[in-house]
Amino acid sequence: MTEQRKNRRMPVIKQFDEPVMLNINDEKIPGIILDISADGMQLMTYASIPVGSKFRMAVDTKFLQLKPFTAKVVWAKAKGDMYQMGMHIDDMDTLDSKRISRMALEYNDCENKILLGAPDVCNAKCSFHSLCEKKQKI
Repeated sequence: MTEQRKNRRMPVIKQFDEPVMLNINDEKIPGIILDISADGMQLMTYASIPVGSKFRMAVDTKFLQLKPFTAKVVWAKAKGDMYQMGMHIDDMDTLDSKRISRMALEYNDCENKILLGAPDVCNAKCSFHSLCEKKQKI
């Protein structure tokens, strides 16, 4: 399968110890973000949300705050008693989008440096630094 994403994603599951809220038909449903990019995300929830559904979503955690945006479910599958789904983000705030893109780029650059055995992997100015749990973190 060929990659169809326009933007790099970064994992976030280890860093989020609180759920994000999906607003579907005025019903609040908690979910946990697995990864995110400027135009999409993967998330887990206990609610089955049909493919094609659109909803508003807020991300307001101690690690990441994003202005509310609209997302659309593009794929979904059951994982035990939870559901894993892929979303396309339609209208993320421009500054939030740029921040997520930068964080994902710097996260992926760090991963590449680790794989290549670079001695100077971590940088305290990295935009992903507050989310980082790697042993190389300074």
